[in-house]
Amino acid sequence: MISQWAERLGVSPRNIFVQKMKTQWGSCNHRNKSIRLNTELTKKPKQYLDYVILHEMTHLIKPTHSKEFIRILDKQMPMWREIKKGLNRLPVGS
Repeated sequence: MISQWAERLGVSPRNIFVQKMKTQWGSCNHRNKSIRLNTELTKKPKQYLDYVILHEMTHLIKPTHSKEFIRILDKQMPMWREIKKGLNRLPVGS
């Protein structure tokens, strides 16, 4: 999934970390091109992991949640808002 989104978006993350996170599903440090994914995502439906990967990789293009950031999400995953709502209903750090 990571390599597919990287190719599709034309980005090259330097580091991908998977770790237990208490408050977030993922994070991105666009300066050093590092992405972190919460281990809890492995226990959730695939669409949630797919969305978080897309979201964090999009930060490699647009660091903030700007109109352009949203436009990229809309283009790549038209149903992202519904997926995000479902994900946000779940506890992050179990």
